[in-house]
Amino acid sequence: MLPKTLQSALRQTNRKHDVVAVQIADRYEMELPALGRLILEDAESGEILEINTGSASSRDAFALRQEKQIEELARQFRSSGIDSIQVRTDEPYSAALGRFFETRQKRRLRR
Repeated sequence: MLPKTLQSALRQTNRKHDVVAVQIADRYEMELPALGRLILEDAESGEILEINTGSASSRDAFALRQEKQIEELARQFRSSGIDSIQVRTDEPYSAALGRFFETRQKRRLRR
């Protein structure tokens, strides 16, 4: 989620410039591999978290949470009037970019 000050700054910048947000996601940011028990430490807070990645329900919950986070960020960009592209590192980016620019061109022609 974008802090309100950042969202406001992006909105203001987008008034004078053509701002496009490119969200790049790696496969392992979106889904946990089944590795068994992992002990993780939050680098900022120092909080220790134990996760059983062998559990399908834990992996599914993680994937759902990540998907919702990306959708929320895309929604915030839209509400700020900023175009965004979602690209994954495990997929060819040319198709995503092509779709983005085709959609953008069609939208501009309708104005």
